[in-house]
Amino acid sequence: MSGNSQKNENKKQFRFKKNLLKDFIFKDPYLDGELGNYKRGSLFRNDVAFISVTDGSFSAKVFVGSASNASDAFEIAAKKAETYIDKHNTAPLWVKVDFINSCSITGREELCDDIRAGREFFFKSGVSFDAGFETALLEAQLNCCGLINYKNGTLNENAIKSYLKDNDIELATIPDTLIRFTTVGYICDENKKLYKLYTDEENYGRRILSELTKEDIRKVIETSSWFLSACVKEDGKFDYGINPVNDFHFVTYNILRHTGTIWSLIMQYDTTKDKKLLPKIESTIGFLLQNIEYSDSEHAHLVERKADEIKLGGNAVAVITLSTYAAIFETDKYNELISKLANSILSMQEEDGSYYHVLSFPGFERKERDRIVYYDGEATFALARAYSITHDKRYLEAAEKALDYFIENDYTRFCDHWIAYSVNEVTMYDPQEKYLNFGLKNANDNLNKMFNQDTTFHTFLELLMAAFELYERIKEKKIYVSYMQKFNFEAFIRTIYRRAHYMLGGYLYPEIAMYMKVPSSVVYTFCVRHDSYRIRIDDVQHYIGGYYNFYKHFDKLNEYYKQITDKPVTKTVEVTADSERASFVNWILSNI
Repeated sequence: MSGNSQKNENKKQFRFKKNLLKDFIFKDPYLDGELGNYKRGSLFRNDVAFISVTDGSFSAKVFVGSASNASDAFEIAAKKAETYIDKHNTAPLWVKVDFINSCSITGREELCDDIRAGREFFFKSGVSFDAGFETALLEAQLNCCGLINYKNGTLNENAIKSYLKDNDIELATIPDTLIRFTTVGYICDENKKLYKLYTDEENYGRRILSELTKEDIRKVIETSSWFLSACVKEDGKFDYGINPVNDFHFVTYNILRHTGTIWSLIMQYDTTKDKKLLPKIESTIGFLLQNIEYSDSEHAHLVERKADEIKLGGNAVAVITLSTYAAIFETDKYNELISKLANSILSMQEEDGSYYHVLSFPGFERKERDRIVYYDGEATFALARAYSITHDKRYLEAAEKALDYFIENDYTRFCDHWIAYSVNEVTMYDPQEKYLNFGLKNANDNLNKMFNQDTTFHTFLELLMAAFELYERIKEKKIYVSYMQKFNFEAFIRTIYRRAHYMLGGYLYPEIAMYMKVPSSVVYTFCVRHDSYRIRIDDVQHYIGGYYNFYKHFDKLNEYYKQITDKPVTKTVEVTADSERASFVNWILSNI
C-alpha cells in the first residue's frame, strides 16, 4: 500500500473507531449525571475530554479538548488526534477516551503527601499544571511513563518537563498549586470492541467485567502463555523480565524460575493442545537439562551457576515440572532423572522432617540451613509428585514426614501456596485426617488476609485452588474430617472469586499497556504493579497457575458461587473488605 493510501486508511480507521466510541459513550446514562455532578461541584465549568492513540509501537499520544459540553470537548480532542495520525501516518490500533468526572485544587506538597501515603505506582489521579488542562497528565501517563518519583514521593519534574516537551508542550516549572482529577474512560480495541472502564479507585482505569466468564479466564491464560512462549530464546532460555515503563530487559537469570516457567507452558498446552508450544517446551527443558549435575550415580541436582549453589527449591521445581511433563505427555523418558532429583531432596531432609536448603557447587557441601520457607512446600510437593511417577514409597513417606513437621510448627502462618499444593498432592495417596485438617486450616486461617490483600499477590489464588481441590475430594469420597465443622465455606468461595477478580488488576489490558514505552511487547500479560509494573517470567507463571486451576474448576465454582450469592446473607461470613464490586459491597454492608 502506498504512503498516501496508508494515510487514508489510517484516517478512515480512526474515524470509524471514533464514531463507534462516540455512539457508545453518549448512550451511557452514567455520563450525563456524572459530568453534571462534576461541573456543579467544581470551579471549572467546561467538560474536558482526552483521546489517547497508539499503533502499539510507542507510548500513547494524548490529546485534550475542553468545551462547554462533552460532545464538543470530544470533537476538539478527536480533531487533534486525527491531525497527528495524518501527519505521522499512525495506525490507530487502540483509541481511548477519558472525561474528567472529578476535580479539585490542591497544593503540590499536599499531593506529594498523598503519593507518599500510598503504595508505589498506586496513585490513582491525574494532575494538571494549568486551569485549561493543556498540561494535564492522566493517571496512566503519570504511572506508566514513570513521571512520579515513588522513592521520595514527589512528582518527577525533569521527567514531566521532558515528557511534555516530547509532546510539543512547554512547561517552565511545576507550580505550587495543581489540579487533581479523575476520569471515566472508554476504549476501542484492536478488534473494534468497546469497553467502559472502572472509575472506583481499586479497579481504576481497567475495563469493566460485570461477570467473570470462563472465556475471560481462558483468554488471560492463553495470552499470558503466548507471552511466555514468545520470550523463549534460541538457546532455550527465557527473556527473564522487563520493566515496561522504560523497556529495560533484565540481564540477570534464575534457573529455579526458568524451571517453574516451563511448568506454566506445559499447563497451557494441557489447556489448549496448541502444538506451537511443543518446540518451546522442548527447548526450555533442554536448557534445564544443561544445568543438571550429579554428585554420584543416584543423586541429580539443579545448579544455579551464577551463585555456584544448589537450592532445595530448584531440585523440587525440576521434579514438579518434569513429572507434570511425564503425566501430560504420557512418557517415561524423564523418570530416571525424576528419581535422582527426588533422591537429592531426600538427602537434604533432616530427621525431624524439615529440610536443609542450600548446598555449594561443585563440592556439594552444606552451605545454608534456611534460605526461604517456600522451599519446604516445594520439596514436599515434589516428593509426592515423584511418588506419583515412580511409586517409590520412600518419597511419599518423606513427604508425610515433612507434613508432620509443618503441622507441629504451624506452617499455616506462612500463607504459603506451596504448602497447599503439597498437602493436596500427599492426600491423594494418603488421606489421613490430620493432613486433610491441616490443608483446610491452611486456607481457612488465611481467608481474611487473602481477601483484603491490596496487591494482586498472585500466589494466593494458587493456594485457594489447591485447597478447593482438597475440599472437593473430601466431599466426593465422603471422608470424615473434623475441621470441616470449622471451615468457612461461604467465605472461602467468596475469597476465591475476590482474588480471581482482583488479580486482573495485574493484567496488562490495552487501556493500561498503551501508555508503556513499547505497548505491543507487553500487552495481554501479567505484571506486578507495585514494583514498577515488573513483568518477570515467574510472576507470569504464578498468575497462570492460579487461573489455570480456577479455569479447570470453573463450572463447579460457579455453581457454588451462585448458590451463595442467591441465598440470604448469613452472619457466619466474617471476611471484610474496604472496597469491592457492587455484588460484594451489599454483602459486606449487611454484615458489619
